Amino acid sequence: MMNASARCSFLAVPLLAALGCSDPVPPPAQGAVTLYVGQPTTTVAQMSCPTTATYQVAATDSKTKMIAPPTSTDPGESIISGESGSSISCSVTGGGGNFKFSGSFVGYTPLGIKVSLTFQNGVISGTTGTADVNVYTPDLSAIFSGTGCAITVQNQQVKGGSIWATFTCDQISSPPSGLCGIASQSAFVFENCSGS
Repeated sequence: MMNASARCSFLAVPLLAALGCSDPVPPPAQGAVTLYVGQPTTTVAQMSCPTTATYQVAATDSKTKMIAPPTSTDPGESIISGESGSSISCSVTGGGGNFKFSGSFVGYTPLGIKVSLTFQNGVISGTTGTADVNVYTPDLSAIFSGTGCAITVQNQQVKGGSIWATFTCDQISSPPSGLCGIASQSAFVFENCSGS
């Protein structure tokens, strides 16, 4: 008859072998954002934007020691979800030039300003598409939402699991009185998303 420790060791070997063969944990999502908020393209009486500001959230470039936010010509340096108080989740699926995407990005600028940006119902055909966008910063003092915002993929950089694009919203609003716009210099990067 086996003693208890031998029996436990005998049972532990298959369990450890099974754990050793499990799929590797995928890397956490990461991303970066440049957000230009200001007056809308078309104004509406009695509605105005409470701020005109630029927000940039990204990782620090190892050479310049400065944050490297995305632009239309450079994807910048992505911050990993969980670092510096950030929270990033995203999905980019599809192929053959047609993609669907969504993403949530929460991070802090170098001045400690919280930026929250959400993309929903995103679709890309070729290099252009649309998405519904929600934005929050303390300067806005409320969540501003826009539908059908224009998305332009930069340098063909969209594939399952990642996207680099600029975006613009003619109007994002927070009823009943706030109305802003997102300028076309705004850009975002999502990497290590589901769908890769």
